[in-house]
Amino acid sequence: MRTFSLTISLLLAALFLSFGFQGDKSDKLLVNNVVIQFEGTNANGNNLWLDNFSFGTRYPNDLTVRTMSLKDKNYFMPGVSSASITPVVTVLNAGRNLSSDATITLTDQASYTSTKNVGSVSGGATINVSFDPLTFNVNTTKNLKAYINWAADQNHNNDTLTQATVFLAGVQKKILFEAHTATTCGPCASQNPYLDAFIQNHFDSIVPIKYHVWWPALGDPMYNADIPQQRVRTLYNSVSAVPTLQIDGVMQQISNYSTESNLLNPFNTRRAMGSPIALSVTDTRLTGDTIKATVTINVVSALPSNIDYRLRICAVERTIIYQTAPGSNGETTFHDVFRWMYPNSDGISINYTPGTYTVEYKYKRDAAWQDTALYTAVFIQDEYTHEIINAAKSRVTYFDDVKLPPVTDNSVPSASFVYEGNNVQSAENGFAVENMEGTFPPVGWKLINNDFNFTFWQYIYAAIGGPSFPGSRAIRISYYTYAENIGSTDVIKSKVYNNVSPSDTISFDWAYANRPGYSDRLTVKISTDGGTSFPFTIFDRSGATLATAGSSTSSFVPTSGQWGTFSICFMNATSAGNQGELIANEYSLRQNYPNPFNPVTNIEFNLPKSEYVTLKVFDVSGREIAKLLGEKMGSGLHTVSFNAAGLSSGVYFYKIEAGNFVSVKKMILLK
Repeated sequence: MRTFSLTISLLLAALFLSFGFQGDKSDKLLVNNVVIQFEGTNANGNNLWLDNFSFGTRYPNDLTVRTMSLKDKNYFMPGVSSASITPVVTVLNAGRNLSSDATITLTDQASYTSTKNVGSVSGGATINVSFDPLTFNVNTTKNLKAYINWAADQNHNNDTLTQATVFLAGVQKKILFEAHTATTCGPCASQNPYLDAFIQNHFDSIVPIKYHVWWPALGDPMYNADIPQQRVRTLYNSVSAVPTLQIDGVMQQISNYSTESNLLNPFNTRRAMGSPIALSVTDTRLTGDTIKATVTINVVSALPSNIDYRLRICAVERTIIYQTAPGSNGETTFHDVFRWMYPNSDGISINYTPGTYTVEYKYKRDAAWQDTALYTAVFIQDEYTHEIINAAKSRVTYFDDVKLPPVTDNSVPSASFVYEGNNVQSAENGFAVENMEGTFPPVGWKLINNDFNFTFWQYIYAAIGGPSFPGSRAIRISYYTYAENIGSTDVIKSKVYNNVSPSDTISFDWAYANRPGYSDRLTVKISTDGGTSFPFTIFDRSGATLATAGSSTSSFVPTSGQWGTFSICFMNATSAGNQGELIANEYSLRQNYPNPFNPVTNIEFNLPKSEYVTLKVFDVSGREIAKLLGEKMGSGLHTVSFNAAGLSSGVYFYKIEAGNFVSVKKMILLK
């Protein structure tokens, strides 16, 4: 007992010295203003994926309110001053155990209260809970509060989410259809006519732009005419297949244009949304081949805070007809073809103060562009979420002689209000998790793009999610297709975390396949001053040491088992002298993480030189359970995953042999 007390006393003394706190209360050990920074450095290697960032100690029972479907600022359609909506709140089971018998209440803290059952939610999973309808009047703010009631909950710091919500006056918006196609794409030839017909039938409400891409084979003349901007826009939209349609930057439909509902449903959803910005554009032909685009921007209501809205101006050719097919798929007629973006693909910042503003931009028509078919398309886009705020085009009619397949429009007028979001996140203490299943960047996080290209740190993209929490989405960083600005570094910063305990664990999942001859890099750092400085580096790997899967010369999308998980104790991460993730010039076997685990854990070891390595797992009787490695490995830090799905709970041992180095450590499987 005396030895145990002495150990605790020494530990507390070390904590006080490490964090510079004084006092005799345990809460003095808590640290505020903690920010985590992820830095990606481009080498045009392969795609890097991030998922499931968490901070703290995971509890067995822990439900948390994640998001509300309402934004803090929402916009009515013209003429609408009141509407009844059905709020939806997303609940995450941040714990390990299945939840049951929990309820959640939503109130405006005045006259509205609605309580619903949460239902059973598996550990790491989410569930959407719909509440009774709530009436909003224009310009009237409601202070919404959602909170969980669950007797078994062990962490009450994340049970409540509050948000001031208001509906403001808005305008009818036009919908941006950004299609991606190619003359070398067989399915494009059969699908494009249906998309063209839908656009023609809704030409007064849609702003269409078609980008031509460089796959499945090179040779598309419309792509070749403006390779840099076509490529940038395709990557910006995170498109990896054709035909693909991006609707208002936030809804994606891959092929199947012949099924009308695939186009009509997202169109109606977006069309029902009021916009805080009215937008129009007119073209004037000046002397010679110069076209003056006059863009009118009317900010009718207050805009959200912390935004980056950009105006983009595009030259679009309504119809291009070739006498013979220019590609392998047989197409000869192409509509709404993207020609160029002005002044460049970065766009123009706009004025956020309510009022009317005019932007004039003059551009020269290329000799290859048919003047009678040319028009200007404009749109305002949120750089962080990629959402299109509004769009407009100078052309109001289409060519009557275009032969298109008949498409029946069975659209039903949508509601005159809209709510959408996932933009509000609870301020958590005790255990915080960002499972990358909502918008990107997550609320409170910040994207810093140093080359203004936005092909790094792309918005959350459909993929096989990381192993720490279930899900189908992750962040993709497109090193594979980004040959420009080699060596440039782009950053995402987490929100600020307070009340951090020295014993809390920082953890995230990542996946990467090394492309031989290239060496992309990921560095993760910690700030304890709110993000002003980042003196502590907890992760710094590149090339083969960053890889969690075998090497690949094709664009990498992770599958199950191709992820790694990094975890580190906050106290160790911010200890004196930790100015980098130093790989010692010696052999070492690290403690597995997570530990205890269920059913997957990661084992790290370091080699100062190339060695033949065996890594095995044994039970308490000394019986070999699994052989994880038996091959020659290069120098550096390595990570191996162990899946114990078929084993029973208990204590196991893992043993490494590398040259004359032998080490054994204990791990605990807890199901």
